[in-house]
Amino acid sequence: MNTKNRLKAIYAIIVILLSGSIYAQNNTKPVLNTLRFESRFDYDYQTFDDSTSLPTLGGFSGKYINIAVAGNITDKFSYNYRQRLLPNNGLKSLFDGTDWIYLTYDITKNWSISGGKQVFQIGGFEYDAPPIDVYFWSDFWNNIICYQMGVSLTYTDNSGNNNLTFQFANSNYTYSPLENLYAYNLIWFGSFENLKTIYSVNMIEYTKGSYINYIALGNKLVLDNFSCYVDIMNRATTKQDNFFFDDYTVIGKMEWQVNDQWNIFAKGGYDVNNTQTTDANGNPIYIPTSDYIDIFVVPGTEYHFYGMGAEYFPLKDNKDIRLHTFFAVKNAGINEYHFNMGLTWRVNFMKYIKL
Repeated sequence: MNTKNRLKAIYAIIVILLSGSIYAQNNTKPVLNTLRFESRFDYDYQTFDDSTSLPTLGGFSGKYINIAVAGNITDKFSYNYRQRLLPNNGLKSLFDGTDWIYLTYDITKNWSISGGKQVFQIGGFEYDAPPIDVYFWSDFWNNIICYQMGVSLTYTDNSGNNNLTFQFANSNYTYSPLENLYAYNLIWFGSFENLKTIYSVNMIEYTKGSYINYIALGNKLVLDNFSCYVDIMNRATTKQDNFFFDDYTVIGKMEWQVNDQWNIFAKGGYDVNNTQTTDANGNPIYIPTSDYIDIFVVPGTEYHFYGMGAEYFPLKDNKDIRLHTFFAVKNAGINEYHFNMGLTWRVNFMKYIKL
């Protein structure tokens, strides 16, 4: 399906949703409660240490074009859908550009079950943030495959502050939905007075019967107009000499909301994978790419990054238009200096629909 046909299909969905009443008969929940279009436009400038022969890179680029739709079919059934509009670059189907499309059934006030294409449930605040809001990132974030077909069962406590989900999904090590590899993900979203958490334990099948384990702990402190988070992730298999801190990622970010229009932030992180790099005697060995266990932070990786930036929202009390700028340094053996400035805009159509 080419880009033109994708746009026609998405437009048809929106027209169908809007052609009837926003509210279904005998249903107090809106059939359509989210209808959002968003995009980001950046100027990038990247240069490297003078000792390298790598060229300086620079230019304007578009980062994202997203459409998000969500609502309710009945009091018990709800749906969520987000689509990235991508060029016709060999994608097999519309689903390849679909971040998520799933149906949720509320069994009771506390229990629900969902099925479809979903976010692959891994803990941490960098991973949880919408990609359009992430400016520079860890090696793990850059490489992880984060959307898969699956089903999930969710428990929410009466306060709504704790959400526990078990997800059974296709492994994100698969390149086809029929490879018979699966993942078992347990994630907890917690929200307290000044602390938010996103913790997960994941067992991901990389070959039949063999699993890589993730333990991801995201902790966020929120104090009035200041917030900071620390993500710690450990990745391990039984084939490692050390289960902890041979293959891991640590990320930290601080953000200060100066006023209604200005944010200032600083962020840094470190990824390392020392597995599959030496033999039992500590001698370097060569492992073919096809035999890598961790394919997202590959063996031999040692990568760090840090930077700071600012966001400006020209419309007071409205975050739909955002200007940003940042400067970051990345190092995977060579220093890369990255300057960026850009514009993000969102159109929340529900603001303009008269109910």
